[in-house]
Amino acid sequence: MTNRDRCAVSERLALRWQTLLQDNFSHLTIAQIQQAWARLLSHYQELHRHYHDINHIEGCFIWFDRIEDQLDDPLAVALAIWFHDIIYDVRRSDNEVKSAQYGVTALTNFSVSTTLVQKVYELILLTQHPSKPTGMINSVSDSFFNRTHNDVLTNIHDQALFLDIDLTILGQNSAIYAHYENAIRSEYQHVPLWVYKLARKRLLKQFLRQPMIYYSDYFKEKFECQARVNIQSVLKP
Repeated sequence: MTNRDRCAVSERLALRWQTLLQDNFSHLTIAQIQQAWARLLSHYQELHRHYHDINHIEGCFIWFDRIEDQLDDPLAVALAIWFHDIIYDVRRSDNEVKSAQYGVTALTNFSVSTTLVQKVYELILLTQHPSKPTGMINSVSDSFFNRTHNDVLTNIHDQALFLDIDLTILGQNSAIYAHYENAIRSEYQHVPLWVYKLARKRLLKQFLRQPMIYYSDYFKEKFECQARVNIQSVLKP
């Protein structure tokens, strides 16, 4: 992707970010919105990102736009998309938790409802793939919100669509999927190839062992079969 292409993506996303916040949080100033965008963008433009960057976020929103009318709380899902990969350190295993906490801090600074903040937090925690929609979440939510139980606020249907949006790349055509695999390898280029292949295959096998990769009818119909073909292509000797 050229610098011109990256700038175009950034401009489109900046407009989407501004529109989302202005439409839903009228108390925010343009300065607040722009400052938050600058911080967001700086994370997604980190040099070590080859897949988990602004292109991935835009890709998620392409599918979000197609299923938005199926969502119970599209605002929570949209915000979860924005924040779900904001912290991405390939040497750590707690990126989802850190991203969820970042989202909580950012939204709390926006003075939005605690319910909305909790929903976004719950959704981001679910991206610890492979995962599935659930009525319970990791107990880290309890400690962070000082809650006495693990019951989630986001409904199962929204969870399913959000998780599926994040994994649409698995069901793309073979050329796009191959490019994705190469991009993930580039993010882990510091890892010896044999170690990387072992870990990567272990993860992909977990996806195949699941009864389904996609949990919503919409995405399962579109991508389930191709996703399994793509993953099998990586697992071949």
